[in-house]
Order: sequence, then C-alpha cells, then structure tokens
Amino acid sequence: MKKVLLIVAAILLANAVSAQNYEKNILGVRAGLNLSSYSISAGGASISTDSRASFHVAVTDQILLCNKLPFYLETGLAFSSRGGKVDGVSFRPSYLQIPVLVNYHFNIKDIVTIQPFAGLYYGLGIGGKVKVGDEKGDIFGDEGGLKRSDLGVRLGAGVVWKRIYFGLGYDIGCLNLVKESDGEGTMRNNCFTISVGYNF
Repeated sequence: MKKVLLIVAAILLANAVSAQNYEKNILGVRAGLNLSSYSISAGGASISTDSRASFHVAVTDQILLCNKLPFYLETGLAFSSRGGKVDGVSFRPSYLQIPVLVNYHFNIKDIVTIQPFAGLYYGLGIGGKVKVGDEKGDIFGDEGGLKRSDLGVRLGAGVVWKRIYFGLGYDIGCLNLVKESDGEGTMRNNCFTISVGYNF
C-alpha cells in the first residue's frame, strides 16, 4: 500500500512540475505568403477565381487555458492582403484581421513543438482596388462592390523550433461578400497561408 501511495504521489508531483513549465502567455510575430481566391456562385453555377499571391503580417498572443495541459487560446491582430482574378477582373482587398483560435502544444523531446489550431477569424476591409482592364476602382466604400466585413473558419498547424515558428493554414470564408446581392449570387474568401515568425 505504501508503494502504491508513493507511486501516486510521484505521478501527481510530476504532473504539477510539468504544469508549472507551461508558459502562461506567449507573444509572437508572424509574416508570410497568402495564396487567396474567391468562390463565386450564381444561377446554379460555381467557379473559383485564379489565386492571387500576396502577404500577411501579424502579432499573436497565446493564453494558457488549463494549468495541467498545454491548451491555449490564440488571438492577435493581422494585416492581410487578399484577392483573386477572373475573366480580366482583379480584386485586391486588404483586411485587418482578428483570429480567435484554440491550439494544443505537442512537445517532442523538448526540441520541437507541433501546434494544431482551429477557430474563427474576423476581417475588416480597410482598402483595396478592383481592376477591370485598365480601369481601377475602390473595392469597398460607397462605390465599391464588396462588404467590408469578412468572417470565416481557420484551420492549420504550426511547428516551433527554438522559438522559431513555421505555420501552414487555410481560411474558409463564411460570409457573402457581395454588397448588393439578390440572394442568388455569392462570393466568398478562401486563402492558403504560409507563415514564419518568432515567439518571445
């Protein structure tokens, strides 16, 4: 019986020690490549635009949710350039984005941490142009054709090695971005991201 109690005490102590090793708050910076496109449907037909290569920069904050597990809430603020091309029309919007994600840190031999994540993002359109041939116009605002608000699902995973971050993600837009839609036509954001960064 004493041996069993000693083993249980040792396990609890080990868990307490490991729990104390989880960082409570992790700040980070990110930058990388966007490959974005639009999913467009109208009259029963659906197409995807050609991808547009652009960029994103972000600051992130990961907050520990459970003292006993490396389970984090991740948020922050990002600038993200998006868009797509179809039939001679090029869309180039820019957004400020706020993600609300959860992630889990799988520690591999105290060298590498794998961090799958999932959640939502909200984007506020702050500018951009639509180009038709040689003519350009504002993509948002009174004369623009797209709504400023964007909301979607974000999935992906990051790898951290010595506080250097590498990440892959995919955003699936959930809102119809067309400002004046008759209910039949929709246009949604999609974006594949590659990120590098550093955790402080």
